[in-house]
Amino acid sequence: MKWWWSEELAGSCKEVLKLEWQAYKRRVHPQDPIHRVHKARRNAYSSMIECAKKAHWEGFLSFLDDKTVWVAHRYMSGEPTDGGKTRVPTLKVKQVNGQVQNVETNTDKSEVLKDTFFLGPVTDVAQHTEADYADPKFKYEPITNTQIQCAISWLGPYKAAGANTITNIIFIQCADLLAPHLGPLYRATFSLRIYPSQWKDLTTIVLKKPSKPDYTLPNMYWLIALLNTIAKILSACIAKDLVHMAEVHKLLPDKHFGCRPGRTTTDSLHYIVKGCMETK
Repeated sequence: MKWWWSEELAGSCKEVLKLEWQAYKRRVHPQDPIHRVHKARRNAYSSMIECAKKAHWEGFLSFLDDKTVWVAHRYMSGEPTDGGKTRVPTLKVKQVNGQVQNVETNTDKSEVLKDTFFLGPVTDVAQHTEADYADPKFKYEPITNTQIQCAISWLGPYKAAGANTITNIIFIQCADLLAPHLGPLYRATFSLRIYPSQWKDLTTIVLKKPSKPDYTLPNMYWLIALLNTIAKILSACIAKDLVHMAEVHKLLPDKHFGCRPGRTTTDSLHYIVKGCMETK
């Protein structure tokens, strides 16, 4: 058991797991209130964990003496092992000839990270022949204001803002006022087939992968794309509608687990174990 753990956190954990199971059983009904209740309780549980950790750290600092103060100093000034520090250290890049090159300037680091994260442009594009597509299983339905409000409710309130600097908490607090204005914009996007170029802008942030032993290697980092929140809400509405229709019309195989609501890695492992037991 973790040192900041408590009975209150244990009770909250059990409640979140119970709600998660109830939400899983209603996964094909995205408008069911249980999903909103589950998310709210899960966020409250995460906040409780953060507060417990903070209170434990502050309690530790309040009882420092002339000996234990050096323990706190070691915690704060030690080498980062979990990505706690934001500075990107000197990167080590292995060349084609096998030699290791040290990359120190910010410009060179940016080039190395760009080459690590992104593939080069494709020069030879294959010609695609005309394909025969099956008849659509369902018709496109315009986005409703209710869908927009539901998508806004799933936003993280204090996530970093995108290029337009409008934070998620603005949309959450003003969802009932903004939905009637966002609805016509989203519906016009499909009726006029126009996607504003400003919605495509994003800010890319480089973050350290947690708990890695050596942050001098470029592949020890990952990218976070800060998108325009207005575009994220539109994408969330469309993605949720497609996922729901795929479940209702059974467009995916029963044994498909990736990127499906209520289908976790644990479910796939249970399926494998069950299949192995049946073959014996």
